[in-house]
Amino acid sequence: MQADRELLARLPRTFVPALNEQMRGWDLLFPAEQRSIRAQLDWLARLPGAEFDKLFAPVKQLEARMDLPAWSLASERLSIDDTSVLVRSPYYPQWRDAVQKVFEQIDAGVLNGRAQALPNRLLVCALPAGLPLASGPIWPRLEKQGRWIPLQAPFGTMLELLVEAVAARKPRPETEPLECTWAFECASRITQMPPAAHLVALSFDALGPVRREFLKRLNVIPKDLRAMDATYNDLRRLEFKAEAPLGTPRIREFVRTLFLSGNGALLFGNSFVEWGAAEALRRVQPAALFCCFGIRPKLKPFSSVVLFEDQNRANPTPDQPDPAGSLIDIRPLTEYVYLNASRQRARTAAIFAAPELDRALILAPPEFMPPGSPLAAADLCATAVQWLG
Repeated sequence: MQADRELLARLPRTFVPALNEQMRGWDLLFPAEQRSIRAQLDWLARLPGAEFDKLFAPVKQLEARMDLPAWSLASERLSIDDTSVLVRSPYYPQWRDAVQKVFEQIDAGVLNGRAQALPNRLLVCALPAGLPLASGPIWPRLEKQGRWIPLQAPFGTMLELLVEAVAARKPRPETEPLECTWAFECASRITQMPPAAHLVALSFDALGPVRREFLKRLNVIPKDLRAMDATYNDLRRLEFKAEAPLGTPRIREFVRTLFLSGNGALLFGNSFVEWGAAEALRRVQPAALFCCFGIRPKLKPFSSVVLFEDQNRANPTPDQPDPAGSLIDIRPLTEYVYLNASRQRARTAAIFAAPELDRALILAPPEFMPPGSPLAAADLCATAVQWLG
């Protein structure tokens, strides 16, 4: 797909490189992204000229005051150097606000007159075994919004059954298989399950070879923005190793973008789970999302972790698990996942659980609440599948 050249010429200069990049990589975008961009461009194409100019006037007025690179209509990407110029501008905060308001108006225009029932979404966040769970609340803020449901057995015995049931359900007619069920995990519990046609499972441990190759290349970047651009372009072309469980080109590019976006996904398993889930919610909008966190090792002194270093390479001392530190990390990370899901246009039923506990915290509309108490694995699976149907 290509953007209309006349439309590009009418857009603010800062919009052109990003839009061209999306068009160039159109086949690697997920269906939800493609639907959104099509709807936005169609709405803009129908907008009368005077209203179009009024919509973008605040952004263009700010751009006229900014010392921007000489982008052309063929510019395909904002480089790190370009981005640094944009961010250093004293008008950058106002520009960001103006851009946000533009997209709010575009999205409101797209939604206007398209009243649709909100889809149902399932979110499952599972803690790792071995955390020091005290007698007090595990999620103090979330527990005020939901309620604990007793289970007939520890949740850890139900997880695979729940994943299998959810992944085996019949997709809704309006969705593609890629949008059905995603899972992010530190270990490879779900990843090692028998393949399911409607399940995308990404494991921090299983992606170890890919992560190490990225870290190796990032650690030799000279402290120069143009050198960083060259390295990032090289990583964008990097062929993943054969053993990397990455499936389709779309999924490979999702992982590549995830690792290049920072936020600790290259270094910390729990950051990989949280940030991967946030990006999947934003880009893929899966109907069901599983997040399985893990116990991280204690951080080693002088490991240069802030320099994108693998601490096992920088410090050969054997890893020591850090259950207490992991619990401190995971609490807010699970809340971030839930907040991201709550921002989506969907009715979210969320399940939070620890493998040793025979109870689960549920935040969901009243009609999701499963019958019976305590709840058997089959009942939990049936409730989830019915909700997604």
